[in-house]
Amino acid sequence: MASAASRCNSAGFTLVELVATLTIAAILAAAAGPRLFSSQPFAARGYADDVASALRQARCVAMASGCEVRFTIDTSGYTAMQRSPSGTHCATAGAWSTPVQRGDGRTLSAGPPSAANVQAAGALVFGRDGALPGGGASIVIGAHVISIDAGGWVQRQ
Repeated sequence: MASAASRCNSAGFTLVELVATLTIAAILAAAAGPRLFSSQPFAARGYADDVASALRQARCVAMASGCEVRFTIDTSGYTAMQRSPSGTHCATAGAWSTPVQRGDGRTLSAGPPSAANVQAAGALVFGRDGALPGGGASIVIGAHVISIDAGGWVQRQ
């Protein structure tokens, strides 16, 4: 019969076995991990949130300034512009040449992440009252839909 001391020495794993197991697990995690998780859905959702926020800001600028704001979106990104001021009044015609500024001084424009598939409405013009004179519109970014009703309300679904 084996003594108690010899039974205790033969139980468990050796340090070499533990290191080998952890090494194999690390190699498998490094090779398979990136394939299991993709940031593509998160990038599309983040960009959809950014576009919805920019649309809301463009609408607010139109109402606050009393001047129309044109919001253009396509596969290369979005931008918000106003016509050049005519003295102290809003220009009613001419080129959309004045970029709308964010609160921090940057222009209200951005490009999409490479993973975002943008199906856009083109150019939307927010009137002085914040409404869309041409009626409502929708913008599709990946699986996310941004709806703008005729009154200018922006909703992301």
